[in-house]
Amino acid sequence: MPNPKISVIVPIYKVEKYLMQCIDSILNQTLKDIEVILVDEGDIDECRAIIDMYEFGLKKDSRIRTIHEKNGGYGASVNKGMAIATGEYISIIESDDFIEPTMYEEMYNYAKKLDADVIKCPYYEYKDATKSRAESKKICHYAKEMLKRCPRNQCFSVLDYPALIGVHASLWSGIYKTSYMREYNIKFIEAKGAGYVDVGFRIATLVNTDKTAWIDKPLYNYRLTSSGSSTNNFNLDVMLRRWEEVHKEFSSKIDIYKRFGSESIYDEYVNTAGYIYTNYPVKKEHIQKMHELFQYIPDEIINDAKKLNKRAKQTLLAIKYNKFNYKLLAKSNWYSCQLSFHRTQTKLHLFRYMKHNIIRIIFRLSGVYVIDICIGKVK
Repeated sequence: MPNPKISVIVPIYKVEKYLMQCIDSILNQTLKDIEVILVDEGDIDECRAIIDMYEFGLKKDSRIRTIHEKNGGYGASVNKGMAIATGEYISIIESDDFIEPTMYEEMYNYAKKLDADVIKCPYYEYKDATKSRAESKKICHYAKEMLKRCPRNQCFSVLDYPALIGVHASLWSGIYKTSYMREYNIKFIEAKGAGYVDVGFRIATLVNTDKTAWIDKPLYNYRLTSSGSSTNNFNLDVMLRRWEEVHKEFSSKIDIYKRFGSESIYDEYVNTAGYIYTNYPVKKEHIQKMHELFQYIPDEIINDAKKLNKRAKQTLLAIKYNKFNYKLLAKSNWYSCQLSFHRTQTKLHLFRYMKHNIIRIIFRLSGVYVIDICIGKVK
């Protein structure tokens, strides 16, 4: 029997609230020739009962394969799934998200048409309904930017078109040729928990091929309202470790780093030094670690980064050369306010260190430009 077209890997940990929706969205794809590898932490909980239902019970499906064992986190779970995958392409789906019915049919056909190693697409930012708000989904803000900055209907190298490295990793809004992944031994860092292991994985999947392609259609629903998501449980210490791994990897490949660094530095800033200007408790130890990391980054990369505003560049260079003003870390003034302008975003945060949030409104203009107005604590 021929191998399936796509192996879908679903790492599972304490997501019983959303798991059935996730699995059903995969099994109900218009492309039927897939295998679904469910990798759970081995706990006997509600997730295990749901998985058993798809493997043995009322929802039994012969395309389901399972791994039940303690494995040390998200990266280890996905690696175990990739190790046994038999599909021509690999897909990784977050177990609290769900996908559009035609995702795999459209992505697979596009990949075959272009002979691509990696296909990426934009995604919907999905929010569950609450008592005061209907469910909603919006296309991710960088979709139109990618349409302008990535070639259409052809493969390309991110070393020539590095825009994809400067936006959300969204490793789940893509498919990856299995033979390509194995040839370059591309795997996840096996860190405890989720651990932002997508930082290095995203770069590895993109820089090793000149056969990346962009399909201009959102096919994935990324749930922003899951309490267990890394977005809602940010940890700066762990994020700094992930960027340290990236810099050490490319410390001997500086010519390659320079070709995508002006894009990746924006993502690194947003997820490290940028937290100085939020209500996150950045400490002097964090700044010291950033100082060490930024030694890997040539000044020209920082100065040439078009997506960084003047303040961001000044902050990065001040930390790099030990000239950072530590008074910014005090944040004792509850009335502190912020007004900033950026090529893709304007922020007006009033009384941002208050104990509670009063109101926050975010507008998206043409799907690209964001206006963020907040009174009170910035959540």
